[in-house]
Parts: sequence; structure tokens; C-alpha cells
Amino acid sequence: MLLIFYAVFPVPASALTEVEVTPVNTPGGAVVLIVDGLSASFIYPELTPCALDGTTLEKARLENIPEINKNSARILEFRAPQTFTEGGHSVLVTGNPGADSEFVSFKDANIFDILHGEGYLCIAVMEKGDSWSICAEQDAILRDENNSIKNMKIVPEQNEHSGDYTFPSGLLQLMEEEADRAPGYVTSKETRERYNGYNRWGIETACAVVEYMAENRPEQKYLLTVNVGAVDMSGHYRDNYGYIDCIESLDSELLPLYALCEENNLAFALTADHGMAFSADDSKGGHQSEKYSGSDEAQLVPLIVYAQDVESGVIRGEYGQEDFASTLLGILDIPDRPRFAEGEQILLTGHVNLKVILPEKGTVELRKDGKTLGSAGNDDRFIFLGLEPDKSYTVRAELDSGKSLEAKEKEVFLETDSVIDFGEEGTGKGIIEYSLADSEEGISSAGVSGKTGSIFGRNSNYLIGYFLIGAINLAGFFIIMKILKKY
Repeated sequence: MLLIFYAVFPVPASALTEVEVTPVNTPGGAVVLIVDGLSASFIYPELTPCALDGTTLEKARLENIPEINKNSARILEFRAPQTFTEGGHSVLVTGNPGADSEFVSFKDANIFDILHGEGYLCIAVMEKGDSWSICAEQDAILRDENNSIKNMKIVPEQNEHSGDYTFPSGLLQLMEEEADRAPGYVTSKETRERYNGYNRWGIETACAVVEYMAENRPEQKYLLTVNVGAVDMSGHYRDNYGYIDCIESLDSELLPLYALCEENNLAFALTADHGMAFSADDSKGGHQSEKYSGSDEAQLVPLIVYAQDVESGVIRGEYGQEDFASTLLGILDIPDRPRFAEGEQILLTGHVNLKVILPEKGTVELRKDGKTLGSAGNDDRFIFLGLEPDKSYTVRAELDSGKSLEAKEKEVFLETDSVIDFGEEGTGKGIIEYSLADSEEGISSAGVSGKTGSIFGRNSNYLIGYFLIGAINLAGFFIIMKILKKY
């Protein structure tokens, strides 16, 4: 029955045709290092950390992070709207400033959903921030089940996600081996060595994953999310001096991971879920309670981003963790964004990209100032890469079937990556344009408003698939009933 249904009613496959207007160096993936509790005030040269009583606090003395900064973009003001671990991670991956763990689990609400749709593997090494919903979005994850330096218990977990890829069995074996080795990093009786070893395990395991993928699956794009937790714990239990000592130790471990990203054309991002504040010099810190949460030390977190196409330098302006999801996807040359994202893309690459969706196969042409920049056909999804930002473009579309579109042409001004959906014929909805630069206006055209883009061309395929599944199930039900009646 299945064979008959799929032979007669094949589900349309949607491809993506790339048109490179100017050359781009799309990374082969990304490593995102989330340092739990790392405040920008203690590592940025432009900032000065202060205690709640006004006392100026000592900063971390760094060697490797300043070297990474030389080849990276560094966001000077990057605030956490929720200064606790679950909130920070949820905002980073969804682009929504009010997100929580449940919010992450919603359909198409996070960067992992977007990346799975683009054929990426999602891998995680997380000592903290491993909420149930973030764990569920990973193809494989190593996590500290006890969330404890004294009783460290790293467990591997694997999930199945739809996509044209299989998770490498060799990588699973590697991750299991790294889990077994983890307790050996925190056996020292000296507090300082245990804390530093906790972070070291996370960084060295991340390096092992990158090395494995480079040697065994170099063609597979992936996102590796890493969280190290000892900096946060040092702030809570070791006072501000123990806090900066842990930061300095982590700094000494970072260069190999960064170098592997540079060597293998991976984007590298260093950030945090929240910062850390101290009531006075030589005191233990906090970040979540009302006493601490309003301070710059708790809210300001670093964002340092490296990729081949990212322009290095300090980025000034007011940004927040809700801007991270769109920014990371932009670096990977993916114009889509999570479904409920409210943040803006921080344009770091010097170019923008435009995705065009048709209701069925057709041809799309892109022009600027009357000149054709590129065209492609025989597909229903197209992406034009390497466009000049802050310019107006004309998009013209025609369907291969000869059906007419409500609007064949669209003018668009591109400040950041954008998606244009020409809609389904007969819906009366016309063109839908979604620009990451304008989260307030969201989609706008022909009386359509909202914040969810790219919904018509791709979802028509889903509807056909759902119909076929329902028809197959119904047919099976009637066959079973006939058999039961017969016997």
C-alpha cells in the first residue's frame, strides 16, 4: 500500500539553489563556547568591574583572548535579559528575550531546528545549561548529570532527528570515551585544580570532537555547543579573586580550540549565559537575585566571533542575547531564523543574503540598478549569496507551469539577510517579505502581518505529506477491520 501511494502521489522534494553573486566563505560549521557566568566587565579592556558598594574590582589578566580578539568581531555591549543559566541559554538559541526551556521546545523555535533543516548535525558538550529541551534538540550530547565538580558524572545521550545524515558511530564512541575520562579531571584535593580541571575537560573534549569531524567527516556541517561551568561556580563559592583566577586558567586553555576552528573553516563564538556581580571586594558573587541582577556585571556578557568572512574589530551599539541566533545563522549564510525570534542580526560579514521561495518550481532573477546580478530556475527555493548591504534590489519570479503569480516582481532594501516568499497561487496572500533587520514589522505585504516568515512555499509540501500519511493510516485501518471481521 505504501509503495502504491508514493508511486501515485509522490511527495514533492524541495531543494535549494545557490546563486553566488560575489564569492563568500561559508563556514563548514560552528563552535559556540558558552562560559557560564563570564562577565564582560572582567575581560573587556574598555570596561571596569565594580562591586555593588562602588569598589573597583581587579580584572582578569589574559593572554589568549586578546589574541583571538585580533582576528574577531567583539560586541562591546551585549546584555543578558535574564541573568540565570536556563534563561540565558534559552534566549541565545531562540532569539526571544523571554524564552525559557519550554519555549525552546516549540516547533521551529530554535537554531537547532533551523540547522537540522539545512543538514547540520547538532552536537553538545555541556557541564551546565543542559535543560531538557536543549538536550532534546541535539543529535548527541555529553552532559554532567550531577552538575557538580565534586561528584562529576558525564553521561552521553543521543536523539534521532530527521535529515539526510547519520550520526557517525565513531564520534559516539569518542564521546563515550571522553565521558569515562571526565572524573579524572577533578580528582585533585586542591580546590583550584578541581575547578580548572572541570573547565579543561570541556575544552579538551570539544577539541577532540572537532578533530574527529575534520578527519572522518570533513564534508558534514555541524554545530558544536560547548558549556563550561567552573567560572560561575568560582564566582559563587571562591569570591572575586577565585573568580578571576578561574577565568585566567580558562583563558590559558582556549587557543587550541580556536586554532582548530581557524584551521578547519569553522566559525567560533565565545559568549556567556549571564555575568557575575559581587557585593564588595573579597566577597562571594551572585547574578540571579534582585540584589545582583540589575548590575552591569551581571548583565553584560562577552560576544567574540571569528569566521573567515567576519570583519575584525570592536562593534559598538546596544545589543542583547536575543540578537545571537540571527547573527550566528547569518555568519553561516542561512537567512532563516527561529520562529519567535525578536532579536536583530548583527551584520558581521560585510555581505547579506536573500532567500526566495516560490509556491512551485520556477525561475527567479535578481537585479540591481537595472542590471541582472544572477538568475536560476527549475527549483522552488533559491538563495542569492554575497549581496551588498544597504542597497535596493528587484526580485522577479515566474513559474515553470505557466501559472501567474499575484505579483511577479518585488523591490526589497537589504540591510541584513532576508527571506521573500511569493506565496501560493490562489491564496490571495501575494508576496511575503521577511527581513531580519525589522523584527517589529516582521512580514509585510498585501495586508499580511505577523512575525513568522517563509510559511507558504515550504509548508505546502508538509501538508501533502501529512495528507498521505493520514490516507495510508486510514487505509491500513480498514484493511485490519476487514481481516478481523473475516476471522
